[in-house]
Amino acid sequence: MACNKDKDDLGSPAGSELKKLPGNIYYKWADEGIFVLNLPSASQSLLLQDKIRRNDWDISFDNKYVLECSDVQGDYQASQFTLSNISDGTIVKQFKYYASEGDIATGTLSPNGQLIAIDPTFHDGIVITDLDGNEVKHILTVNNEKITEDPVWMSDNTLLITHKQFLLKSNADFTQVSLIKEFDFQDWGSPAVSRDGKKIAFSASKHIWLMNADGTDLKQVTKSSTAETSPQFSPDGKYLLIGTDFHITGPFGSIFYLKVIPADGRQYQVDDDAESEGVIPLILNGKSQPEAGDGRMVWR
Repeated sequence: MACNKDKDDLGSPAGSELKKLPGNIYYKWADEGIFVLNLPSASQSLLLQDKIRRNDWDISFDNKYVLECSDVQGDYQASQFTLSNISDGTIVKQFKYYASEGDIATGTLSPNGQLIAIDPTFHDGIVITDLDGNEVKHILTVNNEKITEDPVWMSDNTLLITHKQFLLKSNADFTQVSLIKEFDFQDWGSPAVSRDGKKIAFSASKHIWLMNADGTDLKQVTKSSTAETSPQFSPDGKYLLIGTDFHITGPFGSIFYLKVIPADGRQYQVDDDAESEGVIPLILNGKSQPEAGDGRMVWR
């Protein structure tokens, strides 16, 4: 399941700065698979080798489990959810899920590790299940309008839901939503929530924005000549992992480069070789540019 490296992989000067950061960064790259970077030890390893049938993945908040969402050979209507131990690859839970019309289903683990939020498919809204695949709640619409964007777990095991120009928060039993903020951005999304539930980051108008969880004190925190995407908070909430120089590489592909900025509300220039003080590019030994990603990345 994992191919570990015992040497220090991080180059200087970014390496010494990254060693001061907490937790693990997980990120997908091309056809190699899912990598994990343990920041305190400055060691990188391959967590999951690439598999053509894997559609998505997630990591539990306690760094113990990986959730994989995959196609099922011979059962083309099914999506298989597999929860495994990161330490040894043993399967903890596994179930088949059948979305309407055989749509591909993906999802994420709740902070308490007890629920899965299955992302909206073409025919279904958000479906909440337990770890055995039993449906807990089905959220099909908001104000009779179909939900299309993937939900994000809040630290209290409720959901953030993006819907048109609105950022919404569900209640504990997923029966109602309340408005956090209405935006006037033409293009926005990819919200992330700090572990303490006090801050929300998201991408809009090509850059990263940060605000309080109640929608107040909104600030643009990155600037560049290109675009940033996919913010993720560090476990202590003090930093943001971001994808920089985001660009499309083909009909179904994209690429970005991993950097870290403080989550202090200040604005940081993140262009290569012009970074503001405090910006940390994730550069490994023997490489001249930050690590690249092309899919989900999380910081646990």
